[in-house]
Amino acid sequence: MASCSATNVRSSNLTCTEDNLCHSCGGKRIIQASWTAANPGRRFISCPKNECDDFGWFDPPMCNRSTQIIPGLLRKINRLEGNLMACKARERKLWTAVVVSWVLIAIVWCL
Repeated sequence: MASCSATNVRSSNLTCTEDNLCHSCGGKRIIQASWTAANPGRRFISCPKNECDDFGWFDPPMCNRSTQIIPGLLRKINRLEGNLMACKARERKLWTAVVVSWVLIAIVWCL
């Protein structure tokens, strides 16, 4: 008999018996999250082996408003993270320029 985790008990379509096992290969299925535009953040249970076609939704479908808002928020987060990385790269370049200028000034001062 398969072991039961707390997340599996909450689901209405899974029980704590053989439903945790892959129907194709008999291996233990895992819970993953979908980040597609149609199902953002919705969890599903599937076999970790790619050759098995065992798949089932773990969470109920999201409302239409959630599927409209969440992808936009994810795009905004990705854009802001990209901007942050660009700013950090620019900051490193500027600090390098400051250090090099101080070294040059120190060399000229000593001459």
